[in-house]
Amino acid sequence: MTPRDTFAVIGGSGAHKVLASAARNCTRVDPLATPFGESAAIYRMRVGDAHFLFLPRHGEEGYQVAAPWVNYRANLYALKECGVTRIVSWSGPGATDTSLHIGQFVIPTDLIDETRNRESSFYKNTGLGSIRQTPVFCPELRDAAERALRMLRLECREHGVYVCTEGPRLETPAEIRRYRKDGADLVGMTLCPEVFLARELEMCYAVVCYVASYAEGVHEREVRPGVLPNGLIGDAEREAIDESLSRFLEIACLILRNLPDDHHCACGLSMERYRKEGRIGDDWHTWIGKP
Repeated sequence: MTPRDTFAVIGGSGAHKVLASAARNCTRVDPLATPFGESAAIYRMRVGDAHFLFLPRHGEEGYQVAAPWVNYRANLYALKECGVTRIVSWSGPGATDTSLHIGQFVIPTDLIDETRNRESSFYKNTGLGSIRQTPVFCPELRDAAERALRMLRLECREHGVYVCTEGPRLETPAEIRRYRKDGADLVGMTLCPEVFLARELEMCYAVVCYVASYAEGVHEREVRPGVLPNGLIGDAEREAIDESLSRFLEIACLILRNLPDDHHCACGLSMERYRKEGRIGDDWHTWIGKP
């Protein structure tokens, strides 16, 4: 175990492009066997003097595993096993807020969970897991991400509500209207239960989003069969997305450099009351329920 293994990035759509561009600076670690099945592959990344782990949640060669079938529990368990204490995730959601533009970065502050069929806890049949979700995302990681984006002079909104839907289908116009009324600024499919599982294992977690499209019905867009994502974005907007994606390794490195050596957040104490009650010990492996 080395200090560099304490920080990890979970890559979203387009992670395979990042891996391809950084091929000379990364080493593949085989997927880890966990009580919840096999994790995604993990890469040790080296960018200048920055070292961190990188997990492509949807696959190494493209969008191979859609959001509902990502093995979130295996992935988070594997990262914890590697010694990770801090995770920055990326996601390319659609915007329900018309003031956001394609390619713009957003660092969400809150979350609405609209998933239905995903295993969302490690603590099945244990009585554990009644954990507050305030703040939803680690404030220390969010602050480091905000500073990184400011240092790079990239346009970023430093607040927002992300609604996570089940997928793999996109949302209906009526659903988007409801989410807008509920206060959602972004709609995507990947943050749940990832963020909750990280909290259960006392790992810091925050997300950097880039706006990948406008959600259904926000702007009238003709359906274009055979064109990903079916006409929701145009060629110029695709260029903006590619530009944002191309900055993610640079952003990750700056986040890592902006982090304090010691944790000053409460993420690492999420299970503290269970310790005080004598229901869990120091070995996190023993907290886990049967799959």
